[in-house]
Amino acid sequence: MTEHAPVRQTVAELCARLGVPVPANGGALELAAIRPLNEATAADLSFLDNSGYKTMAQATKAGAVLVRQADAQLLPATTIAIICPQPYVAYARALHAFYPVSPLVAGVSQFAVVSSSASIHPTARIEPYAVVYANAQVGEGAHIGAHAVIGAGVVIGKGSKVGAHATLERCSVGADCLIHSGVRIGQDGFGFAQAADELIKIPHLGRVTIGNRVEIGANSTIDAGALNDTTIGDDTKLDKQVQIAHNVALGRGVRIAAQSGIAGSTTIGDWCVLGGQVGVAGHLSIAAKCMVAAKSAVTKTIEAPGSVVAGVPAVPIQQWRQQMAALALSVKRGTRPVSAAAKPETPAQAKPATTKTALPIGPDSANPFMPEAFVGEVY
Repeated sequence: MTEHAPVRQTVAELCARLGVPVPANGGALELAAIRPLNEATAADLSFLDNSGYKTMAQATKAGAVLVRQADAQLLPATTIAIICPQPYVAYARALHAFYPVSPLVAGVSQFAVVSSSASIHPTARIEPYAVVYANAQVGEGAHIGAHAVIGAGVVIGKGSKVGAHATLERCSVGADCLIHSGVRIGQDGFGFAQAADELIKIPHLGRVTIGNRVEIGANSTIDAGALNDTTIGDDTKLDKQVQIAHNVALGRGVRIAAQSGIAGSTTIGDWCVLGGQVGVAGHLSIAAKCMVAAKSAVTKTIEAPGSVVAGVPAVPIQQWRQQMAALALSVKRGTRPVSAAAKPETPAQAKPATTKTALPIGPDSANPFMPEAFVGEVY
């Protein structure tokens, strides 16, 4: 959305854009903007997609509302109901109609630093103080923000935008991507081999391959692959402050909310959704269309497509709800949950005091908390 005034349009024009029927009682009404139900005026468009806002819908003063057929009767008689099967999807498309992106003004700023071997399309725009290194390619209609760094050999696809202060190395970006400010792509992953008395850095020789229509939120980071590439599939969307480690493979349409982290060599299937502050361990696989609740920790592979999990460690969400209910009940009763088979211990059966496990005292000491298969790999 841009800062200029919205583009006014009639209900009939909007319906044509959205591919929905024109209401019989108000196709000529001109709409000026899009506003929430409780703020809209007779010249505004709003939408109803959540049952929690039905009371607002009944009292709205909006000129027109995007709404399902089943909810149309909630609207006041003075409000035009624009019937659509998915009001939120229609709302998203209406935003693009009312607030179109301003045309890009091509050109390379006199204050930008561009290598003579870089390829900049004549329709691209390079903002002041951006740096474009040798053999980089900036495609048709691409936009490089101020102070952004485009490393040697990096490819920016048609119509993609790189925000201010972003740093892109060892990567290729597809078409129509949006890389927000402060993003870091293609730096070394976190990998070291442990010798007797030193940590030997693992050079990362791979790249990052980003598909088309990908959005990467501000201050997110995507590590280069160790040998093979880290891959981000078409239409994937990352929120702010998301960490993607080396050799991770994200499928198509994956959505990951803020402050989540995916450890190395994990694969996440198409159309998965991860809530905020989710952690996924390394070397795992999550099947397509799975959902992970916020603040969960995935420690095992999820094989069944469409699974919904929650908790630490993550378990099927129904199991997690039962665990939370049992815990809440035990707290209310002032007891702790025990298994049905558990029996009270007599003094003779009491277990001896637990001894603390000694922590490793040197780099070549065995780590009792790390499986042998992962010794030498640090994430």
